[in-house]
Amino acid sequence: MMGIEVRLTAKLTLVAVLAAGSLWGCPAARAAEASDAGAVYQAHSQPGKGCPAPDRVEAVLAQASESLGSQRFQEAATLLQPLATRKCDPRISLLLAAAFEGQNDPSQATAELQRAHSVWPSNDSIAVSLARSYLSAGDTGKAARALAQFHADAKTPEQEMRMAVVVYLAAHQLLSAETVAAAAYKNYPSVQTLLLLANTLQMQGRYPDVNRLLGSQRAAYAGSPEFFVTLAESEFDASTYQAARDDLKRALALDAGLYQAHYLMGNVLFRLNDLDGAVVEYHKAIDLAPDQPRTWFRLALLLRTKQDQAGEQQALTQALAVDERYGPAQCEMGRILLEDHHPAEAVDHLTSAIQDNPRFEKAYFLLARAYAQLGEHDKGEEVARRLTAVRKENQLPMGGQMNDFPDGNRASQQ
Repeated sequence: MMGIEVRLTAKLTLVAVLAAGSLWGCPAARAAEASDAGAVYQAHSQPGKGCPAPDRVEAVLAQASESLGSQRFQEAATLLQPLATRKCDPRISLLLAAAFEGQNDPSQATAELQRAHSVWPSNDSIAVSLARSYLSAGDTGKAARALAQFHADAKTPEQEMRMAVVVYLAAHQLLSAETVAAAAYKNYPSVQTLLLLANTLQMQGRYPDVNRLLGSQRAAYAGSPEFFVTLAESEFDASTYQAARDDLKRALALDAGLYQAHYLMGNVLFRLNDLDGAVVEYHKAIDLAPDQPRTWFRLALLLRTKQDQAGEQQALTQALAVDERYGPAQCEMGRILLEDHHPAEAVDHLTSAIQDNPRFEKAYFLLARAYAQLGEHDKGEEVARRLTAVRKENQLPMGGQMNDFPDGNRASQQ
């Protein structure tokens, strides 16, 4: 997805979904979401003792929503907190959590959502809000568990479905992600939900299915550069490089300033052995997004192909200047040092690569060689055993396969 620019997963489409999820999670947007969905929330309300009359609850919700929309967060919290403790209506907790977020107090927002989730465990809006809070804190396990009773149907708001898909993808619950994405596309057909569904299939390695799904919609979304980039990604993964190049040209004709299109075009031209063309595309991508270490890394691999070791090392240095923890660049730097007979220095880089990605097979392989050169055979054997275990762990289900681009094609995954 265009725009998740983070890696929870490496998918291009996921970028936009995360961006949309973050927007949905902001206080003003959540206030509007809560106030516009009264009937849905009322169905889950179980008023506790001491709750005011329903019309009074509605009045407080409306006033709190207006305060949130005007960024008067403390005022909203003051209005809502007396009712929140009475377990009157889940919308109160949603807005109160938004008020806490607006005051830059995410821990208190999460605590309020946890309390509400214990009271209304089947309320999808509470569950999604809590999952989003956990995901923002980097706890994908808790985020997925928060959605244990989530059920998407025709009444589920689109943003809730999209955020649920993000959580499921982050937790690698791919079938659940596909199910919800399919429901989102069915109930809210658009290029965004179509690409959301396509990416859940891509994550399963089902590139032919993606190509069929998107190929059938070319005419409908001929004006969307994001559509053509996502299709080109799948064509690239299916090794149909000419088709990927053609669709990237279509994307760039619609939006020449699209980082992802230039980056992927560099990868495509690299595979088509147009090295000079690929260099041009990588530099365009760098100009558009200088904070992306993967572009420098891909350029480094291309320069290695051209036997330009000095240029490769310079590009790797640039990648690590952007992100010193970037595993693929650390691994490649370790390989160079190992080949230059500097195993001790190589160990440092390769260890960093494994810390960044504990499932990085190549880094384990090179680290075992480095220890062998140093004569530290016990350490080398231990790394070799870990490599065997990691290879088993990396066997993807449902026909998926490891991409031989160490950094992936999609949004930053390291």
